Amino acid sequence: MINAWLPAFIALAAADWLAVWHGWRRVGYLTKPAALILLLIWFGTVGHFQGALLPFGIGFLCSLAGDILLMASYHYFLPGMGAFLLAHMMYILAFNHPQPTLSPVFFVLGLPVLIVWLLILNRLDSAMRDSGAHKRMRIPVAVYSGVVALMLFSALLTLFRPDWQLPAAVLAAAGGFLFFISDTMLAYDRFVRPFPRARFWVRVTYHTGQLGLAVGALQHFLD
Repeated sequence: MINAWLPAFIALAAADWLAVWHGWRRVGYLTKPAALILLLIWFGTVGHFQGALLPFGIGFLCSLAGDILLMASYHYFLPGMGAFLLAHMMYILAFNHPQPTLSPVFFVLGLPVLIVWLLILNRLDSAMRDSGAHKRMRIPVAVYSGVVALMLFSALLTLFRPDWQLPAAVLAAAGGFLFFISDTMLAYDRFVRPFPRARFWVRVTYHTGQLGLAVGALQHFLD
């Protein structure tokens, strides 16, 4: 599973974090998309996008498009969000292949995820409702955050599925959780209140989340 592309991704992701920490914006324009390109290449060379790995690959590709759009201009924020929305939908599709059997775990796990999502959405919506500049984002943010919450639920559910080995499930669940945290911090910083080093922490959780999803998926579907 480990080839030259994986350490290359890790090195470039670390370089991107360094660029964000020091405010090297021009360097970040290169390192952010390049890191995900390397992750996509590594994922493809190991898994060959076969079976349920194909939606994951498409998800990484959509994430790359989202990265580029969000870096390009503030005016591309909605298209960038749309690209990441498609990415999360691909992850949901992949996690639910084959479709898991309905069980009490759905409700035991789904309820806290639902509560957390509603609390976060309420905070974001209140801030956007009070801000004239962000009012038009209320519906897109509600839809997007709901899909991200469903992705998180799908990732966490692997921990309780008999068809998933525990190591792969832990990695996938951790990846989904970190991606959820990344998107939540990004939204809070943009729509509620900026906080110190927000872009750095968003980027770190984003890259580690994507890596967790990738490694977990490869371990499971190539087993």
